[in-house]
Amino acid sequence: MVHTDKVVRDLEFLYEGVFDFKELLEIIKEFCDKRGYDIDEKLYNNKVKGDFKNTVIKWTADRKIDDYNKCVVKLIINLNDYKEGYVDGRKIVDGNLKITFNGEVERDYDEKWKKAPTKKFLRAVYEKYIVESKQDKVNSSLKNLIDDLKNEIKLYLKV
Repeated sequence: MVHTDKVVRDLEFLYEGVFDFKELLEIIKEFCDKRGYDIDEKLYNNKVKGDFKNTVIKWTADRKIDDYNKCVVKLIINLNDYKEGYVDGRKIVDGNLKITFNGEVERDYDEKWKKAPTKKFLRAVYEKYIVESKQDKVNSSLKNLIDDLKNEIKLYLKV
């Protein structure tokens, strides 16, 4: 099993108001794409409750940093109790938005170092004595990426 370091846990962004949901999703996709992250949609669920709708989207964006580390950003996008409308030909929504960010670093993601006992021992020595500062840089860059994404969303929503 791959060793995973949880770098960012359940960082939330909340917004209530009117915005273009499709454009927000495009901004997030573009942000990830520019930084070399591949997005995989794990869930897209729409429910109608009376006059209101609820949508839940779960995305996982990942990028291999090197032969040993892979950064993974998990997004849960909840749009609750919203109504849709049109302004100047654009479809907009008015509702409650909640985005939850989680960030992980997967070490030895291909499990190259886990197969033989000798390699497993060398991996433990490598992680303990050699690579610690490099891991700190990878963890820090993932935290910064998530902060930048959150700020990009805030900028779009003018918060």
